[in-house]
Amino acid sequence: DSKILGKKVAYEIYLPFKENDAKISYPVLYLLHGHGGDETNWFKKEQGNIPFILDSLRCIEKVPPMVAVSFDAENSWYVDRKEKMESFYLEEFIPFMEANYPIDSRQGRYIGGNSAGGYGSLRFALRRPDWFQSVILLSPASYEPLPPAISSSRKIEAFALNGVFNDSIWHHYSYTRLWDTFRSSDKKPTFYLSVGDDDVYNIVPVVTTLQQLMFHQQIPYELRITDGGHDWICWRANISDALVSIFSERK
Repeated sequence: DSKILGKKVAYEIYLPFKENDAKISYPVLYLLHGHGGDETNWFKKEQGNIPFILDSLRCIEKVPPMVAVSFDAENSWYVDRKEKMESFYLEEFIPFMEANYPIDSRQGRYIGGNSAGGYGSLRFALRRPDWFQSVILLSPASYEPLPPAISSSRKIEAFALNGVFNDSIWHHYSYTRLWDTFRSSDKKPTFYLSVGDDDVYNIVPVVTTLQQLMFHQQIPYELRITDGGHDWICWRANISDALVSIFSERK
């Protein structure tokens, strides 16, 4: 029940324990879905399949047990526009999860998303750089300066004025407007940037632009341009790679 949004919000959660282990707390992975998605995408076998990925990586001791959670942001693109989705997520949802589930963010709080979810993950990390240890950006639709005609961002209310995509609104929510404040933060997460080389939404330049910005300003990052498209096959492989990288560096 969200006071900020004035409605119920659906979420799905993966818990790594049996009933007799419920008193143990775990790190948490927050997952954001893409355009047209909902809270189930990261959990469906044919899509994100995150329970299987986490179980498998845990069995071969590549990652520790952790909680994973996703919620239904509809087509908000995670901004405070038609609805205050950013405010809800940062001010209500994360505190709710960590108050009601066996999560210990001191062990690690991670965020990631695909496409529009990557767009949201980047903005959340820049808003709260001290909150997240690592940020996993899978084909992030964080176009700069403007999205291409094919982008779904041009077809939604979040970036429209009188039903028409508006350049100024898109610019208002650009990650570049958050960058200077982010740079001044004492604590910054490590970013994991990835994209398929056959991405039909032209996100390769988005990722390489971010990589150059991070390289020149000494923001910690890892970059992967892999074989694949704008699809779950690519995202499953790249989130697995990112999680292994994150926890191999922590050992």
